[in-house]
Amino acid sequence: MPIDTETPRSPGWWFNILAGQLHDRRVGREGRRRWSRTGVDSSRVRPGLLLLDDYRRGDPPLHQDVHGGWAEPFRRYVRMGRLNVADLLVAAPSNRMGIRDFRTAAADDELGDQDARTLMRANDLRLKARDVHEYMLGLGAGYTIVTPPDSTRDYSLITAESPLQCITAHDAATGETLAGLKVFRDDWDAADFAYLFLPGELWVARLDGPTSIKRRGPFVFSEKWAWDEDRFDDVPDNQVAMIRFQNRDGVGEFEHHLDTLDRINDKLFNEWWISKIQAFRQRAIMIPDEDTDDEPGATGDADGDEPNPLYDDDASDLAGIFTSAPDAMWRLPKDAKIWESTPVDTRPLIDSVKKDLEHLAAVTMNPLHTITPDAASGSAEGASLMREEHVYKIEDRRDRADGGWARTVAMAFRFQGDTARANVSQIETLWGPIERYSLQEKAGAASQLAQTLPSEAIWTDVLQYPPAEVVDRLRALRNRDLLYRTPQTQQTGRPAGGSGV
Repeated sequence: MPIDTETPRSPGWWFNILAGQLHDRRVGREGRRRWSRTGVDSSRVRPGLLLLDDYRRGDPPLHQDVHGGWAEPFRRYVRMGRLNVADLLVAAPSNRMGIRDFRTAAADDELGDQDARTLMRANDLRLKARDVHEYMLGLGAGYTIVTPPDSTRDYSLITAESPLQCITAHDAATGETLAGLKVFRDDWDAADFAYLFLPGELWVARLDGPTSIKRRGPFVFSEKWAWDEDRFDDVPDNQVAMIRFQNRDGVGEFEHHLDTLDRINDKLFNEWWISKIQAFRQRAIMIPDEDTDDEPGATGDADGDEPNPLYDDDASDLAGIFTSAPDAMWRLPKDAKIWESTPVDTRPLIDSVKKDLEHLAAVTMNPLHTITPDAASGSAEGASLMREEHVYKIEDRRDRADGGWARTVAMAFRFQGDTARANVSQIETLWGPIERYSLQEKAGAASQLAQTLPSEAIWTDVLQYPPAEVVDRLRALRNRDLLYRTPQTQQTGRPAGGSGV
């Protein structure tokens, strides 16, 4: 079925528009204008998501300029001089954004909804949530797609999606999602597929043959795309089944710091390369001018028959004469001296890299010891201040992701027909603790609050047990412990009404 891309707001029109935006965002053609005193500078564009993904994977571009004849062997060494700091800037907050449970309007339990917990386990949602958060923190946005139950499963399917494949369009006034698109390559079928999500509809297009997903160049819509009518589907309740999770300003944690990352890698390479080429010191033979007179033994042997390579400009076997070996003996002319190069001190370069890492930790609100482990010996007050800023940043990122998870879980319950739990305004995400405390600190706080807080509040808020652990295990253990503490149990060794063991 051919695709009509001309009619505004038609499925084909949405497909063409969103596919072009997705391609431009991948390769870096999406312009973000910068205001200046002279007006708008439109020459500054956002780096493409493919470039950001290369940084996150530890494969940033090699910026060193090399003479053409040495390009290939030199680049192998340049790769060794790179440090993957970008992934650390993503992992540091992502590791503290673990989801534990959800509360819904239908659950009469402060420790989470059991049905929501079942949905999470069926979808392995804790792991998928980490993927969504890493996409969001690393590339500026992450996505989830919710698929209704079918004949193979009785629960809604939730998947984590990358911004390299997905994009959404939103109403400028309300922020409501108008359409969503996912484009990917299926190598098994040797075809490209495009899933277009519209309110209440799922449209699927297919392009057989070579892929249309390019890493560079302008976007050109291929007329070979065609609708796959067998894959059309309805989405319940007129929903757009793709949800976006957007980071602050829509950019990744390290996108504004690419220059700093490049500078750190350049300094690291310089330090490493200087050490590499100085592994063997340069040596030279210094001979006074008076020893170069044309006398017997100067340009030849004692009889003047054989040339002496030390004075023969055409000689090419000096390396053979001055071979470095345990049993080698060098014969030097009178008054000759051996010169040896002095190593370059790389300590200033190493210190400079550490300073850049400290500045990077400050501007990205990460504890210094996260990026430079030897900084753990710093002052306690300074470490506390940096950790405090890091906590504030994670709270901000959690707030930005909270609405997306509420909409995702609400849509999943709506697709399952559970309207009582589908009220998005009543869904609350239960996050894991941002900071982990030692067992000694937990025990001390728990003993002080034992007479003030309920036991289950102490378990979750002080001892930091997950809600599922409290519901599934600790409650039963506490009840059994109380049962065995009754007077009759202590006298007979078995619970009242029981036969014992």
